[in-house]
Amino acid sequence: MTLTELKKSIHEKIDTLDNPELLELVNQLIQEEHAVYEVPEEHLKDIEQGKQDIKNGDFITLEQFEKRYEKWLKD
Repeated sequence: MTLTELKKSIHEKIDTLDNPELLELVNQLIQEEHAVYEVPEEHLKDIEQGKQDIKNGDFITLEQFEKRYEKWLKD
């Protein structure tokens, strides 16, 4: 089915719907497709701090973490 055929099929089905709950659900799905998500300011600060930590070498590798985690489990 081509994109044009799919759109036409969806339009035809929507035009015959009389269920307001289902139509609202379809509307929400379509709106979410076009939603713009903004990162909250406090998260942006944390992201910038993480970037700075990486630049400063203030991090551990996954391998180092796994070794620490294994040790924590044994203790």
